[in-house]
Amino acid sequence: MHTKQLTFLALALCLIVSCKKSSSSNSGGTSTANKLKTYIESDQSANGNLTDTFAVSYDNDSRIASLVSAELQFDYTYQSQSFTLDLYDLGQLSIHEVAYIGSNDYVDSTFQYDNTNDTTTEGYKYNGSQLLTLFTYNYSSYGTTVASRDDYTYDNGSVTKDVQTDGYGNLLSTDTYTYTTNPFNVTINPTYLPAQSKYLPATETVTDGSGNPVVAITFTYTFDSSGRLTKETDTGNDGEVATKTYVYE
Repeated sequence: MHTKQLTFLALALCLIVSCKKSSSSNSGGTSTANKLKTYIESDQSANGNLTDTFAVSYDNDSRIASLVSAELQFDYTYQSQSFTLDLYDLGQLSIHEVAYIGSNDYVDSTFQYDNTNDTTTEGYKYNGSQLLTLFTYNYSSYGTTVASRDDYTYDNGSVTKDVQTDGYGNLLSTDTYTYTTNPFNVTINPTYLPAQSKYLPATETVTDGSGNPVVAITFTYTFDSSGRLTKETDTGNDGEVATKTYVYE
């Protein structure tokens, strides 16, 4: 199953990123009622079954500080106009990324390097609080080139289409989305990332640059008595099933 994400955290756990801003004056924090203790992600496919269980911690401002499993560790540190993600794989630093926060209190740009010395940057273009275009650049001492561009279409505050092209304008893929009426109420990512939907998705359909189907995904959810999301199941028509479980403090 291939699910395209908001790029800054696409590297993180292959998660479906729920980037819902907490309020109009973004402090980057999470409400006490929605703080997580544990996050579990499992994936079932023809290649086998994988499960990761992460302990979740927060800083004194209720911002995500770390997610730690047996193999992976995501550490976040915050500055006044930026935050940093360090990803460790089996104790070794794998990826270092800095996200710079703009005047609208959302991520404006990023700079990333990994343990193979590959370097990428990103640029975010907004209309108010809505992310219109995401540029991903390859960066080197010879200069910067566009690796990909994502253009987003919205309806009623939620992304309905994500069209990705390469640096030459060639179509790479198109994602289309439909939504439930269930609002986002939990996130495992810093809330400085831009909101891309008001509600949890119902379906996602991915086609390639020629318009051929890649995968169609159906999302189902379970909630607790307080209306908090406790389980998400993503079922692809390719036979792959991803399950995400949320355990609250």
